[in-house]
Amino acid sequence: MAREVNQQLRETWRKRIARQRQNGQTVAECCRQEGVSMPSFYYWKRKLQARQPTQPKRATTRRKAKAPKRSPVKATARSASPPFVQLPLPAPPTCPWIEVVLSEGTIVRLPQQNLAALHAVLSVLGNNNQAAAVEKAPYA
Repeated sequence: MAREVNQQLRETWRKRIARQRQNGQTVAECCRQEGVSMPSFYYWKRKLQARQPTQPKRATTRRKAKAPKRSPVKATARSASPPFVQLPLPAPPTCPWIEVVLSEGTIVRLPQQNLAALHAVLSVLGNNNQAAAVEKAPYA
């Protein structure tokens, strides 16, 4: 008797899955309409497909688009790395620099418009009690 129930259940699911395909519904729509869960649907779909090994599988080979034939010279040129293209860079703006020359010969150069950096350098130098000569120099 259990076998008979099992066969009825299989047949019910086989018909349900076939209806979903025929109606063009999504699995979610079908499950909502049939009042079943999506995991159950996929379980039975997998189970019924595994049970029918005699059905031939559909041909799933896809034809590749034929690429235009290229001459061997172009093919080797394409396989090489692309050429390096140097882009012109605009000249940096001519802004004066502020040079801080420390007593031991160390030179600190800062752009004039970066006043925060200048303030930081001067505060460090002031804390270290080092004598420094500050002079403006043109951008080199």
